[in-house]
Amino acid sequence: MKFIDKLKQHFKKEEDTNINFVFVRHGYGCHNAIGNLIRNNALDYEDGKELLKSDLVDPELTEIGLKASISNGNIINKIIKSLNKNFKNKKLIMDEMNVIGCSPLIRSMETAYFMSKEWVNPPNKIYVFPLLREIDESSTDKYSNKSRETMETTPSYAMKSISEQKKYLRSIGLLELFDFSFVEKYSELRKEPGDIPEFINWFIVNYMSQIQQRSNLNVFIITHAGVLKDYSKTGFTNNSGFLLNGQLKDNNFKLNEYISLSSFLPKEFFQEYYKSKWNNKSKFCPSNRCGSGKLCQVLH
Repeated sequence: MKFIDKLKQHFKKEEDTNINFVFVRHGYGCHNAIGNLIRNNALDYEDGKELLKSDLVDPELTEIGLKASISNGNIINKIIKSLNKNFKNKKLIMDEMNVIGCSPLIRSMETAYFMSKEWVNPPNKIYVFPLLREIDESSTDKYSNKSRETMETTPSYAMKSISEQKKYLRSIGLLELFDFSFVEKYSELRKEPGDIPEFINWFIVNYMSQIQQRSNLNVFIITHAGVLKDYSKTGFTNNSGFLLNGQLKDNNFKLNEYISLSSFLPKEFFQEYYKSKWNNKSKFCPSNRCGSGKLCQVLH
């Protein structure tokens, strides 16, 4: 390359990057199932209370949640790919996902894998990111000392250690698909309550700086109900969420459009977890999920 060409390249004006962030709630977890099982008389209240208190630290998906995440993931993928036509907006073209990431909780990790399991050419790594973990939904100040204590002491909010999470993923044959490098490097941020604007800013500085500049980037993120509602002020069912489209310029993300995926969910999208037909022992057992199989031991 001639000197003048190098000079031109050096001073070439950087283009803005169009980014689509898709934020989705994790699948139906073991902790989500307890209340429905009690209401449908498949589980005694005291047994459910005991499970929630001690055996469901950083709980995984139920068998139903696992299967639903696969089928719902295919539906969400179709919805995402149709948005550019529905809104007549080329900035919403998402024929492929460039990045798949998740919160540092096991149910999000599993959901990220199972929702994208049947996609065509998904990324070969799933990144475990900080600033996405569930928040204390009962609090008006997720950063308060009381809320932080709740996050660490309530089993369904609490996190296993990274080594424990890796051991679990290895036991189900998925460890090699996950990249823990960001939460290992930013171990304190891993513990922080989820916050979507904070995550986006962090992502731009710490992920975007590692990749070549591009004109378009599509990012699929699995997080939690409380994190989604904290941003959108709206509740979302398992495996659903919203899209944020914006432009990255000078390391700042300018939001162009917010789109809820809820209004596009067809009847085939599974969300009938509360119905009695899905709350009996045959739908959960035999299984080693949910407290290393302890849920199956107490179901009627």
